[in-house]
Amino acid sequence: MYDFDLIVGFGREIAANDNAAIRRCFMIGGVHPVGTVEVSVESISICRFATVMEAMMAADAIEDDLSKRFRIERPATLLARKSSKARVVFARMRSNHKMRGRSLAATPQEAFAFWVPLSVPFFSNLWTAGRRREVPDWHLGDAQLVDLGERPVVGLDTPFDSIRFGITQVTLDEMANEAGIRRVKGLYAPNFGARDLVMFGLAQAIAGAMERPGEETAMFSDSIALAFFAHIVRAYGSVPIGGRNARGGLAAWQLQRTRDLINANLAHDLSIAEIAHECGLSSGYFARAFKRSTGMPPYQWQTKMRVDRAKELLKDPRCELAEIALLCGFVDQSHFTRVFSRSEGYSPGRWRRLHRL
Repeated sequence: MYDFDLIVGFGREIAANDNAAIRRCFMIGGVHPVGTVEVSVESISICRFATVMEAMMAADAIEDDLSKRFRIERPATLLARKSSKARVVFARMRSNHKMRGRSLAATPQEAFAFWVPLSVPFFSNLWTAGRRREVPDWHLGDAQLVDLGERPVVGLDTPFDSIRFGITQVTLDEMANEAGIRRVKGLYAPNFGARDLVMFGLAQAIAGAMERPGEETAMFSDSIALAFFAHIVRAYGSVPIGGRNARGGLAAWQLQRTRDLINANLAHDLSIAEIAHECGLSSGYFARAFKRSTGMPPYQWQTKMRVDRAKELLKDPRCELAEIALLCGFVDQSHFTRVFSRSEGYSPGRWRRLHRL
């Protein structure tokens, strides 16, 4: 099960240091393993294209819907758990000017949305189930929770900037099953929300990743989703705290399979769920066991392997920096330079000159 007590300081840490907190979030999830599955490395590549395309279409539909309902430009959006249809959605929602009227109500669904303001003032008028509701004055560090089954609508008479977290009941059920905890029967917050520094920290990490191209990887999104779920089921779902945690690491064959998969797919955006499936484990259990085996989370290991591969290619003077960036899974040369310099202390070009044979 998840170690819920590790959540308490997570928001503060992730707000202060994104990378350190992301590493910590892999220690939060730990669930019981499922059966072993024997699947070849090639099978991931075969099925990934269809999965990624379906996820991209889902993201486009979400962005179009939010843009229409809140009368804003299409928001930047991240999808977690892309290998499953039970996803978690993060969106940067903002408008720099006041508008008349209200947002449009969404089609009723068994789902929930958390709004975490990144600036104030924030939405002051809220209607659910056709009735106006009294809500507090929102401050930085607060989080608002609404049930999408009640067709919530907000007044758009003030500029806003926030991260919206979206999760369906189906996703709650699937993640609860993976975590080995009882079903979460909905989410609830008195007065529609209050102070929540964990959600504020997660929102800041998401906003930061969205502003740095290449940082919003599948592993990053999955790690945030694990931390988000572990927090909300305790704070808003009335799920009893406790349970056992996985104390051991990966078996030797699982660790080798993981290394092989990551190294063979550096140019691709592997998710935690894909690798965990190959090891016959749930996502949370795998992430925590991998950290215990290697001393670092999958996200950090993947970055390390990309830098190591880049150093090998930099020794070949025929390879252009832009080409190396793409071969190693970086979004572009700028992303490659930023990550490589942070790791090695030198830009790729300078490193190549210093290590010229």
